[in-house]
Amino acid sequence: MVRVFRKDFLEGYEIGDDPNELKRFQEGGYTTSYDEAFESSTSLGGQNYSGVSTETEAQEKADAGDYTEGLERAKALFKFMPESVQTEFAKSWVKFGNTDLAKSATRNTQAWKNEFGYLEREDGSLIMDELQAMATKATYRETLAEVGIADTSDFEDSFNQLISGEVSGAEFQQRIDVTYNAVKNNIPQVEQMFREQYNISSDQPTIFAALINPTIQDKLLKGDLETISIGAEARAAGFSRSFGRFESLRKAGLTQDKARQVYQQAGTYESMARQTDRAFDISTIEEAAIGDVEAAKEIGLLAAETASMSSVQTGAAKKDGKVSGLLES
Repeated sequence: MVRVFRKDFLEGYEIGDDPNELKRFQEGGYTTSYDEAFESSTSLGGQNYSGVSTETEAQEKADAGDYTEGLERAKALFKFMPESVQTEFAKSWVKFGNTDLAKSATRNTQAWKNEFGYLEREDGSLIMDELQAMATKATYRETLAEVGIADTSDFEDSFNQLISGEVSGAEFQQRIDVTYNAVKNNIPQVEQMFREQYNISSDQPTIFAALINPTIQDKLLKGDLETISIGAEARAAGFSRSFGRFESLRKAGLTQDKARQVYQQAGTYESMARQTDRAFDISTIEEAAIGDVEAAKEIGLLAAETASMSSVQTGAAKKDGKVSGLLES
């Protein structure tokens, strides 16, 4: 950051390190030397000037522009900005009479920071300008509208955070698509679990809105959503478990794809257990899927016993059209 001073404004402004921005301020009479500005402050137009106003001084003030003109320019050029920011621009226009300099000065005001501070990086540079930010938010809104979320008033803070994180409209679209597809692929199981976990009973767009709000972050996209998706796979296969159970399985490494395989196979293992007269619990195959050695041994033993029985049945002899051997009655 660089602070610049002028004889009529010794407090100065902090500006970024962009050489072009510094050049614009210098062309407007600013300097990076406080001593130089202070020395000139007693001259005509300076902050510490005590002489009588002259025609030259009056002309110098007129050249800077007036507040009314500045406000008109602000409304014409920056009508998308809040009134508080437009007012600051008008004040800056009075000082500079130059749109670029007035804009740079406005970005140092508290009014601007309250509205657009999320656009500023730690080094003082801008992620994008104000108009680009408005356009990016418009693409965010269009993306949400595609999944039925028409009212995005509760998403403003999330939009600001996304822009601060330099998330483009295309990346936001991709994130929402991931969320949307994961939920749509498991309706109605996902909706049922979502209502149970978050106590939400509403229409589909409202559920989507709750799923991605207040922030669109990896925790929500890869955490709760994956847990819900794992649970949906279980319910689709006819198994009912608690959200807490699915959450612990996810944290232990169970993915949605693996869950689909586990729960689709679970019915087969239940049949094996009945066939071999062994006790079987869904927890066994879940634990085996996340690397529990004892559970994996138990599943392997069950499969081996079932295979052995099938071998015996297949090899049973037939005599005169009747089954003999172990299956003989």
